[in-house]
Amino acid sequence: MKEPLHNNFNEHSSHFGFALADSTVLAEAKLIISQEDETDNLQLDIDPQRHLEDGRKVSVIAQLLQTPVHREDANVLYGAEISYVQYAVRLTENSKISIASIQGISYPIELDLAPYKEGEYEVRVALHRKTPRIAEGPLEPEQLAMVKYAQVNTVHITLFPAEASILDSPSATWTRNHHVFDSYGRRGFILADLGRLAKRVEELLGPGNHNLIEHFTEGRLDVLLEEGLMLVVWDMTPWCYSLYSPPSEQGDYALPWDKLGDEPERQAIYPIDPKVQQLSIVPANELAFWADCIHKDWPVIDIPGEGETLLLDLYVQVAESVNELHENPIPSFVLTRREGKPETILLMADVVIVEEVDFPLS
Repeated sequence: MKEPLHNNFNEHSSHFGFALADSTVLAEAKLIISQEDETDNLQLDIDPQRHLEDGRKVSVIAQLLQTPVHREDANVLYGAEISYVQYAVRLTENSKISIASIQGISYPIELDLAPYKEGEYEVRVALHRKTPRIAEGPLEPEQLAMVKYAQVNTVHITLFPAEASILDSPSATWTRNHHVFDSYGRRGFILADLGRLAKRVEELLGPGNHNLIEHFTEGRLDVLLEEGLMLVVWDMTPWCYSLYSPPSEQGDYALPWDKLGDEPERQAIYPIDPKVQQLSIVPANELAFWADCIHKDWPVIDIPGEGETLLLDLYVQVAESVNELHENPIPSFVLTRREGKPETILLMADVVIVEEVDFPLS
């Protein structure tokens, strides 16, 4: 690694993050708490049980918060918790927090969360692993290795005032229906209220089986987009993507937006029927067999509110190359509902996050 992971020292944020292609290099890493007027640094284990030695891509996220993220919320955001430690520390305005002893990286990575208000704090370090939902069903033998390749470890570091740990913790707000992590092929996927969509397709095309891919390609079903019954993500790199939909303004504080990739790579704008509260996520290739498609059990995502505009942002966090592994993208779509009707429809199409690859999970 030639470039520092974080070099914008003029920017102070409540979030900090980076990602690496191989979690092994973090297995013996330490969280260093240093004070300007002290010679002894406090060294805290990040992974006491060495779970990170299994060698998956890893995202490191640090947050300075007034209250900790609910552990159930973190399980939805980052996958199943596999390790959890918490430390009591004292910080001053001159304190610095960094990660050191990363294999192959000779300098400490400073967590740019300062300035700190002097006092007692808790530092929570939780390791999570998210797995694509396709792995919940039967897989071909060659797909088992690809599941491991697709999995993402997250080192979630939260720093919060000590008194927050003895107050009533906020209730969990994120559910399984607010984050879907799964694999999608080259055609992409749609988001739709399948019940309403099926009725409208029958009105337009009649009963029976239809190849909706052909109809969309020819522009005969654009009205479904205009009426706010569906969103489309066409032609994309076959990959595993996270799709997030914050449950509320109070609940979205837990998601470190700026560390999913700093700025969105792409943004799409769609109208949405104000009555629609939940959307099914359907691989686009299934639209070729519409009669079967509408009867299958697809993952769903909640979109609470009554706004008539849906923004779909694509963030890409890059897992930087280490241990001779090439950099690896960690893409996430974020759905946000807004008041008012959109003046125009902006599609999410031709989504390229890496050079064309053959991804067996797709």
